[in-house]
Amino acid sequence: MIFKYIQEPVLGALLRSRDSLIYLNRSIDQMGWRLPPRTKPYWWLYYIWTVVVIVLVFIFIPYGLIMTGIKEFKNFTTTDLFTYVQVPVNTNASIMKGIIVLFMRRRFSTAQKMMDAMDIRCTKMEEKVQVHRAAALCNRVVVIYHCIYFGYLSMALMGALVIGKTPFCLYNPLVNPVEHFYLATAIESITMVGIILANLILDVYPIIYVVILRIHMELLSERIKKLRTDVEKGDDQHYAELVDCVKDHKLIVEYGNTLRPMISATMFIQLLSVGLLLGLAAVSMQFYNTVMERFVSGVYTIAILSQTFPFCYVCEQLSSDCESLTNTLFHSKWIGAERRYRTTMLYFIHNVQQSILFTAGGIFPICLNTNIKMAKFAFSVVTIVNEMDLAEKLRRE
Repeated sequence: MIFKYIQEPVLGALLRSRDSLIYLNRSIDQMGWRLPPRTKPYWWLYYIWTVVVIVLVFIFIPYGLIMTGIKEFKNFTTTDLFTYVQVPVNTNASIMKGIIVLFMRRRFSTAQKMMDAMDIRCTKMEEKVQVHRAAALCNRVVVIYHCIYFGYLSMALMGALVIGKTPFCLYNPLVNPVEHFYLATAIESITMVGIILANLILDVYPIIYVVILRIHMELLSERIKKLRTDVEKGDDQHYAELVDCVKDHKLIVEYGNTLRPMISATMFIQLLSVGLLLGLAAVSMQFYNTVMERFVSGVYTIAILSQTFPFCYVCEQLSSDCESLTNTLFHSKWIGAERRYRTTMLYFIHNVQQSILFTAGGIFPICLNTNIKMAKFAFSVVTIVNEMDLAEKLRRE
């Protein structure tokens, strides 16, 4: 079945939390970022593929962009200039994020083990169905991002073929784009697939991991609502259920702490670059003469917004979930319980009040308000260009 990991829940084939990463892990495997153990047959082929991808993405593309600026800058038209300026900003941001994730990639396996531990507590069918739906949603998000990012690459390639210029102005020392236009365009597009796929991985992984965190927060909230509601259970059983909830919350917090350093560093870079990228995309609209160029720029703008807005929205929802969990715990049936139950409950309430928050670089919170503030920088870029009358000056030149 095509896309079987995004289907509605079916008894006997329910997904686990770990299954939310199936499509993402396939993309990571394609990038060569998950090295197999050397006990597997032909492991060395994958190691060679990893080296090839790293050379193309982290060495050849930056080199090509630098050499383009050195050798071809004086020949740029206004359209070429703004196409060229956008690519290094996004590419360098992706490379920095990729390096961070590669150094911290062990945190992925740790988080996945915690997912399995959280799934053990999902014993009821309705809980397993909720986990399945969350996992299917995460896989659906990966498919949507593939459509957006590679849709942009397809549009850029089509625009390049219509206009007669290579799509990303990437310098190639082996092929002259004037003499061998189609070959140069093909090589450039294939090379840029690597950076686009890396961008996709780096933009999607925070969403998936935090969506799974949210679903287990919701399941914990449901368990808390049922505390001391079964009159047939004794005080020892009620207390054991409360202790299990405390352990669940502790595991969720540890899960968030495992991912926080990686998410904090990558989102800090992304939020700083998104305003500049949106500004450059808005300014470039003023110079594009054809409908195809403007359409490609519009698709590119959607891709830029996809890099930060969805995750900021998920973090906003997570903050609401933490507040809701505190209220649910406070309004549970703990008044009138035995002393040890009340003491543990007060300790639990105190810990739950400390929200699970993600910050960008430990400086500003990741939320919709922050995303909007960063996006407003795009208007500043447009204003600077208009006030300095750069558009008219560049047109005259």
